[in-house]
Amino acid sequence: MRGAIVALLLFMWMPFILFKPYIGVLLWDWISHMNPHKQSYGFATTFPFLDFVAAMTLGGLVLSKDNKSLPGHPIIAAMLIYLFWTLCTTMMAFEPNHSYGKLIYIFKVMLFAMVAVMVMKSPIRLKAFIYVMMASLAFIGIKGGLFTIMTGGSGRVQGAGGMMEDNNQLAMAMAMLVPLSIFFVQHPPHRLLKWPAIGSTVAIILSVIGTQSRGGFAALAGVLGMILMKSKYRFKMLVLMIPLVVAGYYFVPDSWKARMESTGEATEDTSFLGRVIMWRFSSNVADDNPMEGGGFNIFYLRRAQELYMPPGRTPRAPHSSYFEVLAEHGYVGLVLYLTMLFTAWYAAGTNAKRFRPYEQTRWIGDLCAAIQLGLVGYALGGLTVNIATFDLFYHFMAVIVMCSVVGEKMLTKDLTTQVGGVSVKVSTKWAPPGHAAKREGNTGTSPGS
Repeated sequence: MRGAIVALLLFMWMPFILFKPYIGVLLWDWISHMNPHKQSYGFATTFPFLDFVAAMTLGGLVLSKDNKSLPGHPIIAAMLIYLFWTLCTTMMAFEPNHSYGKLIYIFKVMLFAMVAVMVMKSPIRLKAFIYVMMASLAFIGIKGGLFTIMTGGSGRVQGAGGMMEDNNQLAMAMAMLVPLSIFFVQHPPHRLLKWPAIGSTVAIILSVIGTQSRGGFAALAGVLGMILMKSKYRFKMLVLMIPLVVAGYYFVPDSWKARMESTGEATEDTSFLGRVIMWRFSSNVADDNPMEGGGFNIFYLRRAQELYMPPGRTPRAPHSSYFEVLAEHGYVGLVLYLTMLFTAWYAAGTNAKRFRPYEQTRWIGDLCAAIQLGLVGYALGGLTVNIATFDLFYHFMAVIVMCSVVGEKMLTKDLTTQVGGVSVKVSTKWAPPGHAAKREGNTGTSPGS
């Protein structure tokens, strides 16, 4: 019954996609983040809903008369260059046929990230995209948080399918989601949803802890640390967090403590040594093939293992995004990947500073600040988890570009800002980017006047 309901919901909307491609983007947003069909049974669990939605959306994009140009944004350029390089490394791979699957996957992820940028060019559509993304991922986070509470932390929160195939990937997605969840506390769709947003934030944090993922825990700690540093109320938050952390440490079971405390032990009995061995494997591949690497999925090729694996060691996943890219695409690919990550981080920070001063665009600035913190979590988690093709990373970059497009349009209108508690009307119509807006006069008074 559950599978039939999911199928009915998806098929019901598909005819409208040809006339309204943004509906297709929102359906793709929902399916790729929540994987509702994976929460059901029967034929729906394996039916390629995402491929159907993608085909219909591309058809609707062709038929649509809306402006379909791709913005000339540095993030788009960085993504296209990196995608082109992965195509080159696949053609020069040790075994190209073994690499095509992962190439097609990342191509689909990037393609629809760019389709979303082309379609979602208004404030309402941008909000809709973010709301669907947040609701889809929060559903998984709330489930995981409640499971952690019910089991007292002894049960492990496992993967949810799709990009969150295992507990490490799920932990990474939830750690990246924490700043976005706090954004919804600041800007809830309705004032009645503020307290549910606070509750979902707590549940999402608990879900990361419940995964027992050391990489996810490190990413969460980094994200919370950055939130604390950037907050105006950092001292109050610190006073509140310290007793909660201490109490939480005594609450979790000994098995969880043992797993977290084993992160830095490089003994024969831990997984840390296995990771170091795979990092050595990646370095060996890149040293021998500095430009092109070995192509996607080189870690699982017997020929590569015989050439580059230290003798007597068992091959496994790379357990690092950076060493994953290094082995698969060489030093050139690693530089392009880091450039893409830095460009996204810098653009998000620039947008936050540009759009926060004005009341009408403050939500866009806060959204970009939240995305920037999410990218910090991604960068930290990538040290120990292989998530170079993680969907959410590319979706976050798409959101940053959407914010730039929508925000720049809104800056062409008359805006208001707060000066000494008073709303002041300003004009940005003739102000060059990065320059102060022209103040035109008061449009209101402070709340206490």
